Amino acid sequence: MSVEMMEVSVSSAEPLRPAGILQQNRVFLDFFWDLANPDQEVRLKAVENLIHYLKTENKADELEYTFKRLVDGLAHTRETARPGFSLALGQVLSAFEDISLQSILDRIKEKHNLQAVKRKLARNAMFGNLFGVLALHQSGRLVKEPQVVLGCVQLLQCLIQHKQHLKDLPSKTMTDILTEVTVFEEVLLSSLEADLASAFRTPEQMQLLLVALQHFPQALKPKKLKKLLDSSTIINADNIQKLVEVLKMAARSVKKKRVLPSVALDLLKLSLKEDSFQLFWDKAITEGMFKEPSGPTHYLSYRLLGSALPLLSLSQLKEVLSGEVMMHYGEHVVSAQVSLSFKFPSSIYKEKCKLITYSNIIW
Repeated sequence: MSVEMMEVSVSSAEPLRPAGILQQNRVFLDFFWDLANPDQEVRLKAVENLIHYLKTENKADELEYTFKRLVDGLAHTRETARPGFSLALGQVLSAFEDISLQSILDRIKEKHNLQAVKRKLARNAMFGNLFGVLALHQSGRLVKEPQVVLGCVQLLQCLIQHKQHLKDLPSKTMTDILTEVTVFEEVLLSSLEADLASAFRTPEQMQLLLVALQHFPQALKPKKLKKLLDSSTIINADNIQKLVEVLKMAARSVKKKRVLPSVALDLLKLSLKEDSFQLFWDKAITEGMFKEPSGPTHYLSYRLLGSALPLLSLSQLKEVLSGEVMMHYGEHVVSAQVSLSFKFPSSIYKEKCKLITYSNIIW
């Protein structure tokens, strides 16, 4: 069925009742109060009850009112309320598939237009757009409306420039969307070319390229990469210093979270796939990351070391476990009495100790 045939106006099913009837229905209106409740359990219950009510009553004016309130609530001044309205919008769209996503995307863009909103409300409008895209994504229907996918990506591209407010959420959302769509080359590639060509500027843009490579390798063959990056591969001698800078930015961005940035692990996996692991490990990690004083770049390397072990061959294990990164990690454990956050999972130790024994690796 075409997108045009799927588009049904929420107000066309039956004539709208007088607004007074809505005002009298306290049960219905209370759902929206509960969606803004700070208690997550209350919000989740409100979503469930709202959908049950709409399906049972099947009244066009209440469905229309629901979309109005939910779209408005995406930019709620109370930060804890926005996820509730976003989740509700996504679930209502999932339950009422005759409502086109394009019509809701248009509502979101019109209501939270960053060009028209007052300056003091601009931040709320940014979140309104972001949570609107999240709702469309959570509906599970994006794959059915390719043009809406494009519209969402373009909206997220506009939001990326507001990093001081939204941090890396627009980039992460775009990456999540890419993992699910099937229309990359036909619909998204031309729109994303500038972002893909800027992969070495930020960890988020590099992550976007890596995800696109994983899911759409046919669209990003070496010839296409050469056009985008002036290089047919990502990990090579010419790009090492740029990769080091990306990894440094990634390390600093998760300093307080104490986690391994996904871009680092994905680059490691790509190096194994491209048969450039030795170059990546020696030049980008061992030399590049340890030029910095002890801090985020070292911790990223330790975590990457732990995550790398299950992925490596015996010969690669020998190199890594007798190399400088392992030596630095050992020194760190001894000198800092390292906390649990920097210890390798016991499951990795058990699995790899067997391999180490068989290959006579000396720690």
